[in-house]
Amino acid sequence: MATATDEYGKGFERWSLQAWLDYLMVKIMMGRVGDVIPKTYMPILRLVSEDVDKVDDAYQQICALREPVRLLESPRDKWRKMYGAYIRELEWVLGELRQHFPTREYQDLVIDIMARNIRGWLGAFLPSLEKSTRTGAAAHAVVHAPDEKPSAFARIAARGLESAVAGRLGRWLMDHMNPAGFMVGPVETKMGDHGELTMFIPRCYMHTAPGDGKTQDQACVQTCKGACEQIFNVDTPAHMHFEPHLPDYSCTLRIKLGGGDFQTV
Repeated sequence: MATATDEYGKGFERWSLQAWLDYLMVKIMMGRVGDVIPKTYMPILRLVSEDVDKVDDAYQQICALREPVRLLESPRDKWRKMYGAYIRELEWVLGELRQHFPTREYQDLVIDIMARNIRGWLGAFLPSLEKSTRTGAAAHAVVHAPDEKPSAFARIAARGLESAVAGRLGRWLMDHMNPAGFMVGPVETKMGDHGELTMFIPRCYMHTAPGDGKTQDQACVQTCKGACEQIFNVDTPAHMHFEPHLPDYSCTLRIKLGGGDFQTV
């Protein structure tokens, strides 16, 4: 693994506001979806495997690759270690599950599990997004996943975010920081001819953070593209279409407000 890299900045760049935001966001994410591997994917893998001890030993070997997160390290280094380990372990467990199920069953299984976890993590942010694109009486419609209730933290955070963005500081932060940077890294954004927002991700952090020099194909296609499209294309009017450029590290994300089909590129 590459444990030291300047890809994420040098010197004080590792202590930037974006670095702090990425670190805080990944901590929040890990608190909500970080246990999906040991508590959901691994139990399923044990059930379908002939040699449970072998599976557990392999999982422990993957977990042993985690780098210790030290108190005085920069937020960028802490982020890389936490996020990189999570993606590395996610890619491994998905690869193992893939061997035990037909392709369609495997995809439905792993995508649905991750979508439910992400939906629970986003909680109150989903209805906030829904309301932001509606007018009149329809703006009062609230969308939640069936049988899922946003956590108290999610509700408070959503209200706080709404207030912050409305202020001068919030507008400055939205103009100068990338809220999705902790997952994908820098993005290039433009508005398309058909009212579609296009975000080009030149070198996705999901592939680089594990530091093994390989693309994280299953984590990318199933639990990023698959799960996010399932959530946003059903629960919100901000429909998303991911176009990973594997085996390259780049990706194009197209967002269309109000739903509808995406234009052919």
